[in-house]
Amino acid sequence: MPPDYELQSYWRARFEYELDFEWLGDGSDTILPHLRAHLTDPRVSARSSPSRPARLLHIGAGTSSLSERIRELYRDVYGTQVDEGAIVNTDFAENLVAREREKAEAAFAVGRSRTGMQWVCADLLKWGELEAALQPEEERHTFDLVVDKSTSDAISCGEDVSYSNPDPSIHPALNEILAAQGGKKISISPVELLAVHLASLVRPGGLWVGLTFSPHRFPFLASLEERRDTRHSHAATYWTIDEVVTVDAPTGMEGSAYAPVVQHYIFLLRRKSP
Repeated sequence: MPPDYELQSYWRARFEYELDFEWLGDGSDTILPHLRAHLTDPRVSARSSPSRPARLLHIGAGTSSLSERIRELYRDVYGTQVDEGAIVNTDFAENLVAREREKAEAAFAVGRSRTGMQWVCADLLKWGELEAALQPEEERHTFDLVVDKSTSDAISCGEDVSYSNPDPSIHPALNEILAAQGGKKISISPVELLAVHLASLVRPGGLWVGLTFSPHRFPFLASLEERRDTRHSHAATYWTIDEVVTVDAPTGMEGSAYAPVVQHYIFLLRRKSP
């Protein structure tokens, strides 16, 4: 049986012994160029500065080196005095988050970092938990960027999420639908639920950079003609696909060794304006 990538218990156990692992490469040639382009866009740079840089949410950060590469990118774009606290790494494995917080605090203690990146433990599919951790109701806590290196792939392994009655722990948009339908159950795929949740965390015009192994990772944002699922798309209210970039996957092989070409996909999702 395949691993239970969607389960918190799987990652908690894995991170007990795993200190570093890269899913779909380290992001240097796939994710970082799009982050740099967004950060240096005049519309973004005009409202940001070293003391208040564009805020970035790195979901499912895990043991990848990408978080450190993002930190280096921010120092390159904004200078060494940049407030690194604008970079928020999340994971739902408490042991991993605790370990990374200790590393960040140690770096701060010896003066290698002026502020340090944030590490937050939260389940991306539980709105109440996510809201408490990131406080999106305050505009200063909204994000300009979301980084997703195969996290949506792991989340997609889960079953659809169903709701029957309004509840404070459910996202407000879904609560409104439940109230209007008078108790009729609604079901939503886990990746679409992620998209609905992220919409409340990202400012209009913000960018979600998602690296995935599937060209169909966000089917709920496809055109009606292309969609296989005929259910109403809740997330399409908030997100649109700007571009899908196809890249060859790293093979890990050198010299004349042959490896079949495998492709990965970079989705650039744009947060719509109200």
